[in-house]
Amino acid sequence: MRFSPACLLLPCVLATCALGLRAQDWDAATQAQGWSRQDKDDSFTFYDPATKVLHTWMQDGGDLRDIPLGRLKTPPAKWIIDPRGSAWILSGTSLIQVQTDGSLGRTLKLPAEVASVCWDTKGFVLSYQTRDPYLEKRRYQDGDVVWTAGTKPGKKDPVTDLALHPLLMDDLDHILLGNERDLNLVLIGGDTGKQEGVRTFTFNGGPVPQFLQTNISRGPMCLWSGKNIAFASLQATNLPEAVRGTFQGQVLARLDLNHSTLSFLPTGLSDAFLLVGVLNGQAVFVNPKGGLMQVPVK
Repeated sequence: MRFSPACLLLPCVLATCALGLRAQDWDAATQAQGWSRQDKDDSFTFYDPATKVLHTWMQDGGDLRDIPLGRLKTPPAKWIIDPRGSAWILSGTSLIQVQTDGSLGRTLKLPAEVASVCWDTKGFVLSYQTRDPYLEKRRYQDGDVVWTAGTKPGKKDPVTDLALHPLLMDDLDHILLGNERDLNLVLIGGDTGKQEGVRTFTFNGGPVPQFLQTNISRGPMCLWSGKNIAFASLQATNLPEAVRGTFQGQVLARLDLNHSTLSFLPTGLSDAFLLVGVLNGQAVFVNPKGGLMQVPVK
């Protein structure tokens, strides 16, 4: 079902705006487009290509903060909001710092395009579109590298346009890294970049099923914060027939990190809907036509 559209502004609210408060005139529930990633305070940041503005939005708080991106030469693909409210923008193989007023800071060259991001209070982690996993953690202050994991691709090393290694940050600031073969996860220390183990799961008492193809682009993974449950978005056609059953379109893999068990949930949505988070027991998707859709999870 859809998020409820925001109520119309009342005359008294207009009076409040006259006191210097910004009107809540942008609503993700009906206007959100493209990529986003839920933050730990349950906010989402979306890019509006029509106005070239990043909107940080909460379901109960509306449009909290706007960052104009009109000075960028190319549109953003992904972004991270730092603790000061500025943004680090990913566009192609560039990492660009944008201040709260839209002015540009540092521009850094990256070794490849970025497929997935996550962050904690100390910095942000980039997972690159490389055949073998390569991760970097960078500082909020200047974008410099804190640690790397995997082998950095050289100029002649092949890269891919597929997202093979999605990642997320759990509630204890460990990085959970996916792969292109199955739904098991590599556990990486958020402060060190060192591998701390592999989270393997069971499905109906047996091993997790492998994907039918290994040359697929993985969908996002999101954490149900406080529940220690992760969700990964998949295409039903990538599951073995015995597992797929009657599933069609997009499926959520439910990864119970407490009990190391895996199950699958139908969404009723096509692959064009983009998973961006889990809010109040609902998986949140961006509708390709604009706005948000939510699907109950358990």
